[in-house]
Amino acid sequence: MPTMSDPRTFALAAEPGRESEDAIALGAGVAVVVDGAGLPASMRAGCRHSVAWYARVLAEAFRDRLEDRRVPMTDALAGAIAAVAALHSDMCDLGAGSPSGTVAAWRVDGDALDHLVLSDASIVLVMADGEVREITDLRIDDAVDRGAAEVLGGRMVDAAEEARVRFAALDRMRNVPGGFWCCHVDPAAAAEAVTGRVLLDDLAGVVASSDGGTRGFRSFDAHGLDRFGGLALAGDLARIAEEIRASERAAPDRARVKRHDDIALVLGAVARER
Repeated sequence: MPTMSDPRTFALAAEPGRESEDAIALGAGVAVVVDGAGLPASMRAGCRHSVAWYARVLAEAFRDRLEDRRVPMTDALAGAIAAVAALHSDMCDLGAGSPSGTVAAWRVDGDALDHLVLSDASIVLVMADGEVREITDLRIDDAVDRGAAEVLGGRMVDAAEEARVRFAALDRMRNVPGGFWCCHVDPAAAAEAVTGRVLLDDLAGVVASSDGGTRGFRSFDAHGLDRFGGLALAGDLARIAEEIRASERAAPDRARVKRHDDIALVLGAVARER
């Protein structure tokens, strides 16, 4: 029967000397990536904790719950969100704004692999037949576009004002019907996660990635999805990051929301008996 090899990880902060707001947590046949939302401090003013703290603690809490295969992945995520909120609800005013994040995770369960994505983190499946599939949830893009358009009403504004309006729309559209869903303080958001299951027989490898790790094929021309999958399966996660950074540096400023983003990648490769 196919088995999953020990995972390979890669992490790179957006800027040298800056703490990454992505977090990775690994367990027995379990991998979790949490991408902390780098929002302005004013939007998380009720919490004394950093985005990096939130991402790390949530990743570990989710990982711990995923190790019990009897617990569905969405229930494990709901429990993790609730547990992290409880950790600091007595010292922080979570209703006045607190850190949030997106998540991608995979878990080996017998002869199959289960996966989960909440918001725009990604699971990339490299199938045994060579097909490469991305699983993600881009409701955030549509929700923020709609929310900003409602405020701007077609008015042309400068880049700084547009960014302010989009950040406000993101905060307003988060975890509400018709908006988008992510990890924050409400465990009910976990029910909105995108989940799936694939047999290990049909799989060559899987990658859990923060959205910084998928910029190369989503936002830039660094590489396509197939090349991303091929580099990952070869264990060359650093090359993926190098190509992303090169494309970010070459792109005009107006094409970027932010110059660089944190990158977190976890590869699991399927091993077969020879």
